[in-house]
Amino acid sequence: MKMKWLQLIVVPLLSSLLLSGLLPIHTLAGVNPPAERADLLETAEHWKEQLAQQDQFQQWQAAKLSISALGPGTHSWLALVTYENEVIGYMIIHALEQGGYELGEYGVGDVASLQYLADNSNQLIYYGPFHSIIKQEIQQTVQYIEPFLQEAFPIDRTTIEQAAEHAASTKKGHGTYKVPALITGADAVAYFSPYAVMPWLTTKPLNNRFEDDTSIEVMIELGSKLRYTTESWNHTIFSVYAITGYHEWNEFDLYIALQDENESLTRFIPYEALMLQGSFYDQAAD
Repeated sequence: MKMKWLQLIVVPLLSSLLLSGLLPIHTLAGVNPPAERADLLETAEHWKEQLAQQDQFQQWQAAKLSISALGPGTHSWLALVTYENEVIGYMIIHALEQGGYELGEYGVGDVASLQYLADNSNQLIYYGPFHSIIKQEIQQTVQYIEPFLQEAFPIDRTTIEQAAEHAASTKKGHGTYKVPALITGADAVAYFSPYAVMPWLTTKPLNNRFEDDTSIEVMIELGSKLRYTTESWNHTIFSVYAITGYHEWNEFDLYIALQDENESLTRFIPYEALMLQGSFYDQAAD
């Protein structure tokens, strides 16, 4: 009788925590997740398996997923990829209005940055690839840390609220959502410092010269050293990235590999999202 009474209390409580995103799916051993969460996990596992076939992601083959909600009202999740007790990658997943899920971005590499992201995931504020921040109180002072750079940004609550309003008015829909999904094309170039030369100071962006996403694919395949610049948080932060590769999903959805001065971390972000939020540049003459 006591066991039955405990089940009546514990099972609904765990289900409530799962739905709220306070517990990762894999922490609920023996408890069946709701149908929509089971579908989410199945989709994330499928994407993980596809990425694990790429050289840079081979450790993902034996890795485990832990999924948690990014916050109330976002309809988005953070999926952390863990191998031998180290966080080696991540995926950002969005729910689609028409049903199903979209792969918003994903990344691999720097264990320190990804562990920081994991340790503070419950504080993560995510409004897009260049609008992710973790609020922390350090020496009685509130600071906003960019998780991938682990750098304090000079922004405040008002700036964050403005980013939230912009994110609410910006539709998602720039990533792959088809399941099953296949990576049908990929290429990479060796890492180079994004600041070795600064073509954004002397040349015009390539955006208007691209006929479609195949233009940038060809440039990467030819070994071009491309840069990407973006201004975020109401033009407070200017960021520069080296473009070091791409993944093409289902012969249609293109993700561009971005690396900043931390060469051990690579982030893959949908090309269409990048076109809307920043500028591409070819390397100026050395």
